[in-house]
Amino acid sequence: MKKIRLRFAVWAVLSGMFVFPQQERFRRSPPPPEPLQELKLPRIERAVLTNQLAVSIVTRENAPFSSLQLIIFAGESLSPNVPAGTATFVASLLGRGTLVRSVSDVEEFLDSIGGAFSISVGLDHILLTFHFMEEYLDPALGFLSQVLLQPNFTRAEIDYAKFTTTYNLLAKEKDPDFVARRHLSRMLFQNHPYEKIAFSSDVIKAWNPTSLADFFDRFYRPNNARIIFTGSLGFNVATRKISQYLNLWQPRDLPPIALPPLKVPEKERVCLVDVPQSRECMAYVGTVFPTPGNSERFDLAVLNQVLGGTPTSRLFMNLRESKAFANFAYSEAEFYRAGGVFLVRAKVRPEAIAPALQEIRKEIRILTKEPASSLEIEQAKSYLIFNFPLQIERYDDFSRKMAENQARNDGEEFWSRYYEQVMLVNADRVFATAQKLLGQPLILVIAGDKSVLSERLTDLETYDVFDAKGQFQYTVTKDKKGAAHEAR
Repeated sequence: MKKIRLRFAVWAVLSGMFVFPQQERFRRSPPPPEPLQELKLPRIERAVLTNQLAVSIVTRENAPFSSLQLIIFAGESLSPNVPAGTATFVASLLGRGTLVRSVSDVEEFLDSIGGAFSISVGLDHILLTFHFMEEYLDPALGFLSQVLLQPNFTRAEIDYAKFTTTYNLLAKEKDPDFVARRHLSRMLFQNHPYEKIAFSSDVIKAWNPTSLADFFDRFYRPNNARIIFTGSLGFNVATRKISQYLNLWQPRDLPPIALPPLKVPEKERVCLVDVPQSRECMAYVGTVFPTPGNSERFDLAVLNQVLGGTPTSRLFMNLRESKAFANFAYSEAEFYRAGGVFLVRAKVRPEAIAPALQEIRKEIRILTKEPASSLEIEQAKSYLIFNFPLQIERYDDFSRKMAENQARNDGEEFWSRYYEQVMLVNADRVFATAQKLLGQPLILVIAGDKSVLSERLTDLETYDVFDAKGQFQYTVTKDKKGAAHEAR
């Protein structure tokens, strides 16, 4: 038996002498890529109803489910300054029954139609999402009309909404990821209407029925909304049914809403936000930019892919795979009416926070000094092209993407010419975008246990300390001898 094993081992070594050169030749001449399949997107048909409600109909044949997405073009930025968070306050009540349906009735109804109903609040819009089985369109539209025409703003529901929202926010304020992201928003949106998205649990007690009713009555109007239906029904039938159930929803004159553009930070700033007894540490690094055109969005998408879009991007490979500083490290670009945000987020080991920040800065700086290689650019483009169909394969994912597109008013070109726009991006365009965007001052936010992290930040010249709610505490500066001092 020993001889047999030896022979097999010798054969394996000898055979490798012939296999390995063949494999090397294969690697030098990889097979050509498969031809790119045509991106077949369903046609979007549009109409405006007599009550000025904009309607978009997307017909998908043989779809077992249908969806209704209602966009209200009034996000948290339109909440009053006092109390902040009113848009969230209203949204938290709309899913909790109507004047003719209790909370339990709504839950039972949704179960009966295989439905899921949710509401999300953004900076520029509020999105009501309703998925259900195809044959239940009429009951679904009936329920949606009750939500809009017969909301349940009773004192009991208001008190319950304030209690649950306070409880949820208090729980989130123990999460370094949430705390860091909220604080970054405060810093980037300072003195801008977008800053209101970063409210803390302290403001909830100021929520009142008057501000709630005023916000709902002013902005939840058909001439300030768009409804998107996705399902197997044709345009005429779907439009007629929507009109039948929502024709009593009355428009109201709205003054033009002008948002000032986002302002780039004047200088780099480092913020340490204390999350007592947290074992985790989150680092966020970000800046803002003006509203980009369509082609610039694709440049940003490729730039983001190179820097931190996936686990094969530079940040992840550096901070996690190479140096083991972080559990993960990603970047992302977000687009709003008044501009956009480019940010990096990383879950970092507390003892590695200082070198991790240095590496994030280094990776960002490199992209502004040296163009990314053609190979990296092509790999990023390939990912975006081949991943896009997967993002809209499921009916609910498609509906969500469609709603985001309509809410931002991206235009059909973003869909119909997606492949073409990605293919047009090159290294020079990405380099120019990196120099323009990533060369700006950055805001760095670290969230974790101050008692642990402050010992790791001694190399920083200065940083500001905040509590978990975002209240400024003091500034730490280093003197000429390297000693840290606190100034309130």
